[in-house]
Amino acid sequence: MPILSQVRAFSRIKTAAVMSAAAFALAGGAATAQQPMPGQQGMPNLAALSGQMHAAAEACNAYTSAQLEQMKQQQQKTATASQGMSAADFDKSFKTSYDDTKTKLGTMSAADKEKMCAQLKAMSGAR
Repeated sequence: MPILSQVRAFSRIKTAAVMSAAAFALAGGAATAQQPMPGQQGMPNLAALSGQMHAAAEACNAYTSAQLEQMKQQQQKTATASQGMSAADFDKSFKTSYDDTKTKLGTMSAADKEKMCAQLKAMSGAR
């Protein structure tokens, strides 16, 4: 798929999800999502990015479960279309990233977690 099509598909991901993942990256946890998918040079692994965002947003109560599920479904559609990823591959990468992120969140200091959560909540509009 041409890079322009990939960029367009990537831009369709909900802004809130990308911003949430970016806030989490500021807290130091986006290494997995920055790894491109095989054969997709320069494009982040959307499933891994989604898993990280989901775990961070869940830990901070920045979104409701329904909102997180809706974002995940949209991100899965985008990854399938832009990266040629099957739903099963998306789920596997998402789960791996989600689990890794949950582990990392468990080792964060309270101050770092509070800072990350404040950023996520500010971007999501949560109070």
